[in-house]
Amino acid sequence: MENIIKYENSVFCMIDVGRYLRQKNLVSQDKLGDASVLIVGVGGLGSFSAIYLTMAGIGKIVLVDYDVVEESNLNRQVLYREEDMGKKKVYIAAKRLKEINPQVELIPLDGKIGEVEIPEVDIVVDGLDNLEARFTTENFALKRGIPYVFGAVEGYMGMVTFIDEDTKKLEDFLPRIEKALPQVLVSTVGMIAAIQSAEVIKYLNSKGDLLKNRLLIYDALSTNFVEVKL
Repeated sequence: MENIIKYENSVFCMIDVGRYLRQKNLVSQDKLGDASVLIVGVGGLGSFSAIYLTMAGIGKIVLVDYDVVEESNLNRQVLYREEDMGKKKVYIAAKRLKEINPQVELIPLDGKIGEVEIPEVDIVVDGLDNLEARFTTENFALKRGIPYVFGAVEGYMGMVTFIDEDTKKLEDFLPRIEKALPQVLVSTVGMIAAIQSAEVIKYLNSKGDLLKNRLLIYDALSTNFVEVKL
């Protein structure tokens, strides 16, 4: 349906009025609609990434998580509410995302990566908060020949990189040192998840320069980005 707005001597035509109107010249909506994305972990990073990719119109999003909502999640895991405490994150997340965009197919899988059966996907997004799960997720992706978008946050800082079979791997730059209950700032989480989501959208559209062999580090205190060659 075409809407026409007349203003003085000009005529403005608004065609294809709809959900994706403001991005239709930036991406192929068909490519996004045909794509399948796996988000492992729907905590801080995963919540934001899932929202951005759902709003962008990814055709199918598979969510993997085994945890329940806790009070300490509520300051940064934007898909959850107080009434959700004690409930499985993955089902609450799928419900909220479906409310955001009913056009997206959402598949919630309650469990850990490597323990649940995952359908075919095009790319994997890291929404995790521990190193061993990240190594497991990277291995899952590389064995299937699909890319893995790594993201991590701690305090005021975060980092992102794009990993596939031709790039450096986590073990090349990430030491296996676990830290108990790191402090996390919600705005840092949102920033890193937004960059991860942009990498996914660029990859699916074959646009721009991906963060291959480049580790992008964000420091909120100085409002600086630093790129490290891997």
